Amino acid sequence: MKSKELKEKLITYFRAGECEIESLGMEIEHFVVERDTLKSVGYRKVGGVKEVLKALEKKGWEGQKEGGKLIGLKSSKADITLEPGGQLEIGISPQEKIEDLKKIYLDFLEDIIPILEKKGYWLINLGYQLHSKIKEIEWNAKERYKIMSDYLAKTGKYAHNMMKGTAALQVALDYRDEEDFIKKFRVANTLSPVLSSLLDNSPFFEGGVYEGQALRTVIWDNTDDERCGIVKEAFDEDFGYKKYAEYILSRRPILIKSRGEYISTLDKNNYQIFENREFGTEELEHILTMVFPDVRAKQFVEIRMADSLPPEYSFAVVALWKGLFYNQKLLDKVYNFIREFTLAEVLSARKEIIDKGIEAYLGEYKVVEVGEKLLDWVKLSLAEDEVGYLAPLVDIIKSRETLANKAKKELKLKSKREVIEDHILNLSIKEDN
Repeated sequence: MKSKELKEKLITYFRAGECEIESLGMEIEHFVVERDTLKSVGYRKVGGVKEVLKALEKKGWEGQKEGGKLIGLKSSKADITLEPGGQLEIGISPQEKIEDLKKIYLDFLEDIIPILEKKGYWLINLGYQLHSKIKEIEWNAKERYKIMSDYLAKTGKYAHNMMKGTAALQVALDYRDEEDFIKKFRVANTLSPVLSSLLDNSPFFEGGVYEGQALRTVIWDNTDDERCGIVKEAFDEDFGYKKYAEYILSRRPILIKSRGEYISTLDKNNYQIFENREFGTEELEHILTMVFPDVRAKQFVEIRMADSLPPEYSFAVVALWKGLFYNQKLLDKVYNFIREFTLAEVLSARKEIIDKGIEAYLGEYKVVEVGEKLLDWVKLSLAEDEVGYLAPLVDIIKSRETLANKAKKELKLKSKREVIEDHILNLSIKEDN
């Protein structure tokens, strides 16, 4: 297939995603750890993650298998999948109200937590593994992760740390048309260092305390420059569906699925691979997921820079993006505001947050000042019954202290076990809500 035809196929796909609904989707990754040792629980371990999935299957979740192995679950409103190091992710289908997302998530907790408690495990929200070192964590059973691990081991020193050691929160939002897509994609990319810093929840690295800031940004910056970080094309004046299609097609997908099997594609990019191959919807959707920037597009805008966070913070992040993206006047205001910042300033801020955290600068503003400005605007754009969700983010801004820095300060007075208690998910979350 010629390059022009490939681009048109992607452009048509992005256009098909246009909608007026304004829904919200989210994915939350978790660590499953042993309560007694705080070590990561593997997939193959006796009584491990595989057995947790089987127990959830008995509660009515539909099993998903690969090569005869249970690797995930789904229900009518959510999917449970496994990341390379056994991190357990719940993907919640798009909803129009934050309250509906919350209910689905709390129902998931109600299903899984009794299973984990019986096994002596904890379910934890952190940006990086709290105790186990990366070499101690086994790979899960998905075939494609073997190919990915071999490839990425050559592209970045922290590639395996990214795969097996990190956990994130991702939010998906709709776009109405190409102009709306452009604004949202540019806004999210520009604000990436702001949110990466404010939502830092990674106080640990390789079993010890991480003394720097924005650990997941450090890890992503040392994974694969070709497919991670900021989508620089978003800052071009002619950015749109075509430009993003070119970004995707010029990347190497690492692997493709053919006749039910994953095969390595080595150093070929998507243009080269599909020059003489079929290019159906399955292949198209696959290559869209084989890039890992802070913001990416499918038939929605997916915002990916936040660490995995405790539930009240997760829904605060959803509320923030809803307020920014689903109020046209505010979206236009924010778009005009972020147009002040050049790509060079955004890339500089992304580096500076690693040393200075929320005191780093984006242009002439401190990151924390940009966050404060956004929250003040969003408070006026959300419905009255959803403004309250923002409270945890307001606390970060007022205290000028991220969750990671708060934990590191507490570690000087308390044990690791005591400090992580705020990150342990348990049935009291369900009862309190």
